[in-house]
Amino acid sequence: MKKKIILLVAFALLISNAVFASQDLSAEGKKNLRSANMHLTGGRYEKALPLYESVLEENPNNIVALEKVAGIYFDVDKNYLEANNYYERLIDQIDLIFAEYEKLKTENEKDAKKFYKKYMKKADLDEKLENTKKLTASCWTKLFLEAQELFKNEQYDDSIAKFIVLNEIAPDSTKTLKMLAFAYNKKGDEKKSLEYMIKTTELDANDDMACTQIANTYFGKEDFDNAIIWYDKASQINPENIDNFYNLALAYDKLEDDDNVLKYNLKVHELDPENLDAIINLSNIYAKMSDIDKSIEFLKKAIVLDPENVDFVEFLSWKLSQEKRYEELLTYANKWKELVPDSEDAQNLINLAKQKLKQ
Repeated sequence: MKKKIILLVAFALLISNAVFASQDLSAEGKKNLRSANMHLTGGRYEKALPLYESVLEENPNNIVALEKVAGIYFDVDKNYLEANNYYERLIDQIDLIFAEYEKLKTENEKDAKKFYKKYMKKADLDEKLENTKKLTASCWTKLFLEAQELFKNEQYDDSIAKFIVLNEIAPDSTKTLKMLAFAYNKKGDEKKSLEYMIKTTELDANDDMACTQIANTYFGKEDFDNAIIWYDKASQINPENIDNFYNLALAYDKLEDDDNVLKYNLKVHELDPENLDAIINLSNIYAKMSDIDKSIEFLKKAIVLDPENVDFVEFLSWKLSQEKRYEELLTYANKWKELVPDSEDAQNLINLAKQKLKQ
């Protein structure tokens, strides 16, 4: 058992040495690091940067040099892509140290405490890691704003190139994917635009607006079957958005599926009883399905909502005449006459209704 413990301690020390060998520098490297720090303090960034880079040539994982180079690119050069690259390398190195510390804790608690005190607490790696993550987030935001500005200036190829880099940095960002979809759409590349918009729904299954955008694109391409699939997804995610139900009705109308045209217009009417478009659609679809009573009922609702609409009153008057509903015809023909006093057709229908009602 004693031999096993000795071996574990030796192994733990080997790990510690391996981890912090990544921070070791030669005498020349230490000299360059000191000189770089002096130049940085004095604001001589153009002299500090090559010295830090020489340190990283000797030891690519040196935490101090990585942090300083990233800071120069961020604060001085405003080169947020390069800054992000160095901050990411810094995070990787700190994560490695934390991982080795966690491993050491399971093997020798005493050595782990020494390890933490000597290498982690002294360098304040907890705070450094937190700050570095904030800085990488800031780099991403600034890069996003740059790409967005290119998009606003209609420099779509350049904006796409930047958004692709941003997507590589943070592949879980739906904001980037949407901007790629919008940029490709502006270029007229519907295939690529759809590809990136669909990817947003893979990352966020509850993004009803993305589903609607996809459906709208398919509708514009006259691919009504796919449009229906995506409008349906959007309506399930957000059943209070009547636009998706209305668009479902339109898509089914293109496919001449009267039952679903009726179903989704009724849904719109249920959610928004004053939606005039749905009411007119319902009047039309009931007429098409030979349910004249229902058709007239909805046309009357349209007139209640828009009593000055001559077309509605005129159309209803003729329909009531065809159906020989003379009492109602007299009412609506008189409305028509009030709206258009010189209308001979309105007067003729009034005369017809009066004549029929006397018989």
